[in-house]
Amino acid sequence: MAQRAYFGLGFVPSLIIAILPIISWIFGIIICFQREQYGFAILRIFLGWCPVFWIMDIICLCVHKDLIWLA
Repeated sequence: MAQRAYFGLGFVPSLIIAILPIISWIFGIIICFQREQYGFAILRIFLGWCPVFWIMDIICLCVHKDLIWLA
């Protein structure tokens, strides 16, 4: 089974989480560590407040129904 965006949640709950910037930043870091993407996790820790990451997560979630960019 393919990995789902935020902790195996469906599309709508994951989209709600992605829209909230602080929660999305924290959960994005956790997801990167779970998927063993340590480089992206470090980027998210230091640059996660940047709107680019937040917007990319929302777009990726809408297009692919999963976080496959930067996660």
